[in-house]
Amino acid sequence: MKVKLDGIKISHIAAGLPKKVINISDYERYFDPKAMKRIIKSTGVESVHVSEKGMCSSDYVVEIAKRLMKITNLSGKDFDGIVFISQTPDYVAPATSTIIQDRLGLPQTSVAFDINQGCNGYIYGIYQASLLVSSGSCKRVIVCVGDTKLSMVHEQDRTNRMLLGEGFAVTIVEQGNQELYFNINCDGSGYNYIIMEAGGYRKPKSKETAKPIFDAKGNPRWLEYLHMEGMEIMNFVLTKVPILINETLKDIDCKKDDIGVFVMHQPNQLILQFLMDRLEIESDKMPIVMKYVGNTSSASIPITLSTKHLEFEGRNALNKVILCAFGIGLSWGAIALDLSSTVIHDTWII
Repeated sequence: MKVKLDGIKISHIAAGLPKKVINISDYERYFDPKAMKRIIKSTGVESVHVSEKGMCSSDYVVEIAKRLMKITNLSGKDFDGIVFISQTPDYVAPATSTIIQDRLGLPQTSVAFDINQGCNGYIYGIYQASLLVSSGSCKRVIVCVGDTKLSMVHEQDRTNRMLLGEGFAVTIVEQGNQELYFNINCDGSGYNYIIMEAGGYRKPKSKETAKPIFDAKGNPRWLEYLHMEGMEIMNFVLTKVPILINETLKDIDCKKDDIGVFVMHQPNQLILQFLMDRLEIESDKMPIVMKYVGNTSSASIPITLSTKHLEFEGRNALNKVILCAFGIGLSWGAIALDLSSTVIHDTWII
């Protein structure tokens, strides 16, 4: 799916991280130190932020939204749409976006969407909000992303527990004079490469699904928790993403040198380094910011922007930007846009 949407402005991007920090080295008491060193080298992650017990994704995005509204002198009444992208909603039903609408004081005439997306969720969220604004349905939409991801990971899952962090972000999309180009794709034949197999209606939780199952090498996995086929995901990313980037550049009539920065989803350091090599893009144009936050799923793009925005602004890199994400689904997508007039806030600790 390719489309240009106009009459849009991304006015503000704010990201936040929970106060609680876990150092990956703390896991040495649970896992083999040699294996840990190997994983840390490939992932590039030394610490992650994790949510407090009892806190949901909605709690964090509401706090970020309230801070952002205070800074911008906006209130809930100034919005007429909300898009919440997460795989850790408050409830199976109702939609969490309707709960956030009430907590932020948006009018009852607002439209509210929940989108069940992971790594590519920020692309989907900006796309949905841009559709609402570009069509004239809404004047100003608040996009909320983030997951309490570690709640999806078994405590004995060494790889995912040493990689995944938790982060959240809020973006304001409103009427303006910008044009955004979207290129979004999916391939459901690879749905089982990243999956929580039990707990839905296809396979409800049971005594059997609570038990670990083992592969040929004796490695355990748990049907009620997140499972990832690492090599399959790497092959998918290294095959699809370079095509996506080159296709997007061609469609917007730009060369790689014309782009100030490629802001990528942050899956792990190894994959990003392979992408840099395959695309022949310098590291300053494709930054890696995982060291102290890990893989924050749908929030990784806004967290990268909030972490590096002063550097990007200092070298005028935000005039032509490509945002790109990929992962669970399988799903992958890109947005080409101008962020030079967007207020990008420093990362908040919440």
